[in-house]
Amino acid sequence: MPAPAVWFNKYLANTGEVVARLRRDRRPGEFRVLVTHPSPRYRGRCHADHFELEPDGLAADRYVDYCLGFAERHGVALFFPGRNVLPVVAARDRFAAVGTRVCAAGDAATIRLVNHKAKLAAAVADVPGVRLPTCEVVTDRTAFDAAVERLRGRHTRVCYKPATGVYGIGFHVLDDFNHPNGIALADARTRLGAGRFADLLVMEYLPGPERSVDALAENGELVGAVVRRKGHGWQLIEDNPRLVEVVRRLAARLRLTGLFNTQFRDAAGEPHLLEINPRMSGGLPMTFRSGLNLPLWAVRLALGTGTAADLPAPRTGVRVPQPVPARST
Repeated sequence: MPAPAVWFNKYLANTGEVVARLRRDRRPGEFRVLVTHPSPRYRGRCHADHFELEPDGLAADRYVDYCLGFAERHGVALFFPGRNVLPVVAARDRFAAVGTRVCAAGDAATIRLVNHKAKLAAAVADVPGVRLPTCEVVTDRTAFDAAVERLRGRHTRVCYKPATGVYGIGFHVLDDFNHPNGIALADARTRLGAGRFADLLVMEYLPGPERSVDALAENGELVGAVVRRKGHGWQLIEDNPRLVEVVRRLAARLRLTGLFNTQFRDAAGEPHLLEINPRMSGGLPMTFRSGLNLPLWAVRLALGTGTAADLPAPRTGVRVPQPVPARST
């Protein structure tokens, strides 16, 4: 009987590194790793047990049909979707009918909630230990101007970013030209234009250290986490049980399962929640230096070949060089 098949479709640029580590750390015959990508030059293809080109430019429903056909043809046991996550997750029952489990951090409604930073903040504001930056949601330039004026009356610096988005795209700090994302208020207003725009968050700027917590949960129960404190050109794998406890409470509130990532930044020495990414993070491969392979344990928990009690504790105090951030490729 062949080993169970674990499939990653087009995902972040670091997927090849994740797949390579899965193959290195798995037990003999434990599972096979399948990878698909629309580019024949995709560098991660060499790390897969099996690689195929996937179609590009399909509408979401047709892409789901392609995925169902691939899963059934290859006997996929676990599917970790990176592309078209929401339509794939919405079709979970159809995948289950062909024997494939879709591995995502929640159902479609949860992922939509988490992906909207303001709605997420409202949903977790009363979770013990969670601190949130001062923030207003605006959808036109008049509201933007008013929010900036109010926040500048209370905070030294003000920033803004889209309510939904990844990789920090669209994040700017107003009138701070020492910041790499600094922008003049007049230029910001010009870019926003005179009409309505998608939900935009106007926020206090948090000046302290940023931390990223890569985590694995099972039905709302946190089973493993690695805290990375970001520096200039490096990250420190940190022993921070207080922050891990906050992530534990967030996972319980949102009933998260599988791999996810939580971002915090300090103000006045206290961590404030920025966002939750309901997926593997771009920096996840750095956590391998802790000795805890979170994707491996995600696979084992999903296949039933391991339990939460089997996870090793991560090594802390490890300083890791920071590579170029991983983006979808």
